[in-house]
Formats: sequence, structure tokens, C-alpha cells
Amino acid sequence: MAALFLADNTPSEITDAIRADDVLSDVEIVRLRAGCGMPAPVASHPDMLLFSGFGSVFVRSAHKYVADEVERATRRRVVITSDPPADSYPADAAFDCVTIGGALVGRADAISPAVKRAASAAMTPVLNVAQGYAKCSVCTLGVGARAPILTADPSIHKLALSRGVRSVLIGSGSISLPGYSTGFIGGASFYARGIVYFLGNIELHPDHDAVMRAAADAGVHVRSMSRHGLFDAGAIYMED
Repeated sequence: MAALFLADNTPSEITDAIRADDVLSDVEIVRLRAGCGMPAPVASHPDMLLFSGFGSVFVRSAHKYVADEVERATRRRVVITSDPPADSYPADAAFDCVTIGGALVGRADAISPAVKRAASAAMTPVLNVAQGYAKCSVCTLGVGARAPILTADPSIHKLALSRGVRSVLIGSGSISLPGYSTGFIGGASFYARGIVYFLGNIELHPDHDAVMRAAADAGVHVRSMSRHGLFDAGAIYMED
């Protein structure tokens, strides 16, 4: 089973292109509705509403409907946490962490205690960076601990290099996220089956050439899912 979780306001041009993609024909698109108590512009963003890692998917008890969608669309084990919804930073970033180079990376004091316990049980170090929205900020070019990344965040870029992970630092901006001045590259992309998909036209991004070189170096293909600029939908892809 495979599912792609997206924000409720993801443009239909993007979801239609995903449904028409020959590689993703069996992937279910799950649009999450807004979670109570979260910042309005990202209240339906999957990367704010759940964390997928360590063999489980972590969801707040206040957002049980997210757990229901995960259980329906995947075979993943769901862990319900006591993390309260929050409409301000950094408390809203409890699940917005990412694994890089065999470590769990994020703003350590904001990461869900349940996720940190799972990391500890898996003997995975938790490494602190200034960027609380770490998952949003990272586009992964592959799978595994050493998969290269794209990011606009200098602290994540520096940490990735220190972990032996190839990282390409791109400029911030040029990604739509209604309600905010800009979105993030991680929320506007996902990796699946040897391809990095961009929610929009990567050719319109100022760092298109650097992105294409990084993908080629990583041996992955690139596909754009719209004619328009990149759109941050908080994308999370899961495949059992």
C-alpha cells in the first residue's frame, strides 16, 4: 500500500497530475482537513499533523481523524501522543523533524517526547538545529541514512555535511504557502520509487540548475507536477 498525504488546499492541477503519473498510479492521495488548534495556514499540512518514522506514525490525540486516515490508507502502526495542538512556534513543530545521516534532526526542545523516546529506543541520536520546521525544510533525494538532501536552511545544511550526507544549499523563497511569505522545499516535494516529485514546476525555481545537478548526482529522476511555481502542501509519502 502507498499513500501520499497532502494539505487540503493543494491545487487540483497538482493532484490531477499525480493521479495521471504512470509510476504513482496505485498511490492513494489523502487530503487532510485542518487540525484544531494549529496555525491556520498549515493546519492541514501533514508534516505538521504527523510524524512517520521508527516503524510508526505519531499523531496527537486531539487529531484522531489523522490516525484514522493513516490506518485506512496504510499498514503503518499508529502511536497516539499527548502532545497538545499549538498555534505558535515552536510548540507547533512537535512532529516537524526529519532523519538525516542516521540522526533525528529538528529543534530538540520542540520535538514530541514520544518521538524522542522512539528515537532513543532505536539508538538514534537527536540533534538540535535552529530550524524547528526541519521536515518542511528538507527535500530528500532517495532513501536511507546517506540519501542526499536539498535545503534552504544553513543549520540543517551544515549538520548534514557533518554527518557525511551530501547537501545542496538552495535559496529561500519562490515557494507558495498561502498565509505566509514563503513555503519550504520539503513540503513542496516528495521522493517515491526513484523519482523526486515537485509540487509545481521546478524549472521556475531560481535554483533549478543546482537541483537538477543534485538529482543527477544522486541517480534520481525529477518530475514536476504543475505548470506553475512550487506549492508547499506539507507532503508526506508512505509506502509499506
